[in-house]
Amino acid sequence: MGDSMDARLLGRELNKFFKALSDETRRNILQILERGEHSVGEIVSNFGLAQPTISRHLSVLKEANLVIDERRGQQVIYSLNPEAMAHSAKRFFGEFSHFNGKLA
Repeated sequence: MGDSMDARLLGRELNKFFKALSDETRRNILQILERGEHSVGEIVSNFGLAQPTISRHLSVLKEANLVIDERRGQQVIYSLNPEAMAHSAKRFFGEFSHFNGKLA
């Protein structure tokens, strides 16, 4: 029972990870944040999209644990969460370890 629970939790974690990465705008936001932390307004200025739209994209990235937000006064500052990104990727590829040596 514990194994099936772990598998379901892993599945949900990976679904959030890949949902977050499936959208080009979200991938572009991650590229912006790769250069350093930014406020929502700074992120919005890189796109021809409204602030609520960017905020929804940031919410998906946060739900997948790919970004971290921090309130500073009236601004919310976003930054990458590289440890969580690496962890999710490692967990995904670990799921396929039983194929090692079998794929040609």
